[in-house]
Amino acid sequence: MFQLFTLSLIKTIIVFVIAFIIASLPLYLAVKFLGGRTSILKVIGVHFIVAIVVAFIQFFINIFAGLIAFIIMLWIYKEMFRLGWLRAFLAWILSIIIAVILVIILISFVFII
Repeated sequence: MFQLFTLSLIKTIIVFVIAFIIASLPLYLAVKFLGGRTSILKVIGVHFIVAIVVAFIQFFINIFAGLIAFIIMLWIYKEMFRLGWLRAFLAWILSIIIAVILVIILISFVFII
């Protein structure tokens, strides 16, 4: 029984890590496009830090939590990727656009097969 639980936990961790890497690719591409200093490991780390900070803010701050979390996320992008405020905002927008394009490509690929 313990082996089954351990195997399931290992599979869950592997899937989580792969999903986190895939989710970080649009931000990586956006920051590279905008001339920021980054690597895929740095983007994964920043993605993880932003997720923790946003969750913390959402949990403890009720009023304007989304706006505060957004500003802090932009500040983290600005500091970690050596971007200005405008480029940090553009990296956020561009990562969303890239993610949408990738999803459309993947969905169309699934329906072709």
